[in-house]
Amino acid sequence: MEKAMEIIINGLSTGAIYALLALGFVLIFKSTGILNFAQGELCMVGAFFCYTFATLLGLPYVAAFLIAIILGGLLGAVIDFLFFRRLVGEPIFSTIMVTVGLASVITSGAGLIWGHDVYSITAPFTDKTFVLGGVVLGRGALYTIGISILLFIVFVLFFNRSLLGVSMRGTSEDPHTAGLMGINVKKIHMLAWAIGSAVAVVAGIFLADQSFVRLPMSHTGIKAMSAAILGGMDSIKGAIVGGAIIGLVEGFAANYLSGMVVGGFHFGDVKDVTAFSIMILVLMIKPHGIFGKEKVERV
Repeated sequence: MEKAMEIIINGLSTGAIYALLALGFVLIFKSTGILNFAQGELCMVGAFFCYTFATLLGLPYVAAFLIAIILGGLLGAVIDFLFFRRLVGEPIFSTIMVTVGLASVITSGAGLIWGHDVYSITAPFTDKTFVLGGVVLGRGALYTIGISILLFIVFVLFFNRSLLGVSMRGTSEDPHTAGLMGINVKKIHMLAWAIGSAVAVVAGIFLADQSFVRLPMSHTGIKAMSAAILGGMDSIKGAIVGGAIIGLVEGFAANYLSGMVVGGFHFGDVKDVTAFSIMILVLMIKPHGIFGKEKVERV
């Protein structure tokens, strides 16, 4: 029982990171129609931002955390202004290829600035544990889950209660009508990129707290994309649920399936395969994801 509880907590912690990244995917896709393949790279750069201010410059962790989020948001706004504002109305294939190229540019730039070594962030809860009913849990995992839940609540309230959030929802539904109603669509698109990038930075910092700061951590973006697709690319609730499912499936697969021997066949590390298999199975049953809405076009 204790082992299962530990797996669930750690799985939810990892799932929270996936959910934050998936939330960035959904925000950008809903508002601009762009599937951002550079989301994982923005996550990685955010971790390097926090590492620079917290470890290299010795600033307090909270200050470094907030500065990294601000820089991440500014980076997202700059990306939209320099690249995607000029691609409005272009075929989706063109925008996807731009995000793929942007991912390579960000990774190369991070390698030139910070190098290709492995680093760690000095955090208040690093290597600290918390005992709950005989279960030993890392404080970093609990911190990740708690802050992520708080952020999810803030986003739900923002999109449902604030005028700006309602404007973003309206733009995502019909940008042309939103423009006719007086909404500045270009600013909404820039805001979506800024928020999506800032959320990716938070996910990157949480991921670095649990492991290390390194260039390959950008690969987490692929799993987060699977979480977004699983939940529904147009659903914020779907991003949260999809991330939690992927995190839990990975946790149980890593502990109970990896290394298993069946009929003389030895399983290796199957947690990634299991997570993506669940995603494919769900999409075969419901192609638009768990909470995605099927669009019906009348001709």
